[in-house]
Amino acid sequence: MKCSQTATWLAVAVLLTSPMAWATNGYFAHGYSASQRAMGGAGTALTEDALIATINPAGAYWLEERLDVTLSLFSPIRDYQAGPVGAGADNSILRLEEGGLRSDNEMYYIPGFAYTRRLDEVSSWGIAVYGNGGLNTEYRGSTTHFGEGFAVGVAGLDLISLETRCEGAFGGGVPVAGEGDTGGFCGNDDANAGVDLIQLFIVPHYSRRIGERTSIGIAPIFAGQRFRADGLGAFRQFSNQPDRVSGTGHDTAYGYGGRVGILTGAIPGFGFGASYQTRIRMTAFDKYAGLFADDGDFDIPSTWNIGLSAHPSDDLRIAVDFQRINFSEVKAVGNRFDTNDFVNNCARPRLLAGLGFGGSLDPSPSCLGSASGPGFGWQDVEVVKLGVQYRVAAFKLRAGYSKGDQPIPASELLFNVLAPAVPEEHFTAGLGYQLSRRVGLDFAFMYAKSLTVFGPNPLSNTDATAVDLVLGAGSNATAFGADANDQTLRLNMRQWEATFCFSYRFE
Repeated sequence: MKCSQTATWLAVAVLLTSPMAWATNGYFAHGYSASQRAMGGAGTALTEDALIATINPAGAYWLEERLDVTLSLFSPIRDYQAGPVGAGADNSILRLEEGGLRSDNEMYYIPGFAYTRRLDEVSSWGIAVYGNGGLNTEYRGSTTHFGEGFAVGVAGLDLISLETRCEGAFGGGVPVAGEGDTGGFCGNDDANAGVDLIQLFIVPHYSRRIGERTSIGIAPIFAGQRFRADGLGAFRQFSNQPDRVSGTGHDTAYGYGGRVGILTGAIPGFGFGASYQTRIRMTAFDKYAGLFADDGDFDIPSTWNIGLSAHPSDDLRIAVDFQRINFSEVKAVGNRFDTNDFVNNCARPRLLAGLGFGGSLDPSPSCLGSASGPGFGWQDVEVVKLGVQYRVAAFKLRAGYSKGDQPIPASELLFNVLAPAVPEEHFTAGLGYQLSRRVGLDFAFMYAKSLTVFGPNPLSNTDATAVDLVLGAGSNATAFGADANDQTLRLNMRQWEATFCFSYRFE
């Protein structure tokens, strides 16, 4: 027991202090063990290693006492492109600099391990420690345009221009040399924009055989996650908590949930498995309560999966899984960005208050950080996974494919420049080798096909005038929505991953 406790806390320390990030199915990993990763993420009804507990705790009963330790090298390549506004464009609230940027940091490592042991003839227990998912971007350089074409004033005074250009992909730096900043748009802080999110699961589990060919399992989940955002200072004045938007360092949240599962081989030659993971209730990211909707709440959404395995021969295994991830149930992730509501009921009154033209700095349900405020607008994701394994002597040859939805609607690309989790197809392969009766080695490789998503920047063009800005919704209630002359944004991401696993059987 002391050995497993030491390994657990070592894995926790590595996971929470190492630079890691990945995004495959949204920000969930496509698989967790080397065998799952090599078979497209499938494995709900296939017991190849102790990390079966990550997707179906019922499967652990059918294993001997064993330890599996994994290390993945993961490389996401992500970039965005911003086009020009249309020829008939009028004014602009926020426009990204034309051209594009490629995110820094393209190599990460992801450790994990699992241990399982039989208690008696009908039950088993174990523990798994692994990274559930994450996101990371860092954009250096570029500039951001604010308030183009807008000037406000009162009778007897000169018009005051709101137009400015700020350093950074989201204007988090200082005004570009020679530019004023009457509206206070620039963040005057870190110009490098990006986010960093990692999630760790510690999962003790218990499984029990019922009948001759069926088992059930339960696994309480203890979760930790860490987050940081930089270069977003330009959005502070549009938040209900301006000091908790950007540049406040890493914040850590903790929570709990659970997973239940069933696995049966009642029909000879086939296996069926199903598993459900609850929504993981997390403490809030207090340092970013002004950025995330619902005062920094960032729960981990529920997910469920079902799987079927076929065993045409002693050496051949075929597995098919279906998974659904309910991203929309978490407000910080699922809330849409209503630009008319945001500009009319949050940005406009705050800009006017800053200029001394009335307005209000009071908290608003339309601002960042509120329960109904802007989020990333992610939709739920469904994934189909297919894998095949063929044993030749001491070797196991594996291959797989998965196809899922990408979570980002075209209308939500602006904020998702920070989180371009758009890959839909994964191609995988791998090899297992039983070095001795007790020691095994496994390797898996994954390539996520490049996918490009296009959509408008709804703040880049508006037919609203300074009068509309002053009078708000009563003048032109829909002036700040998307239109044909908006700047076009393009998000692109591709990935590759190599996973190594060492396994040890104690019996």
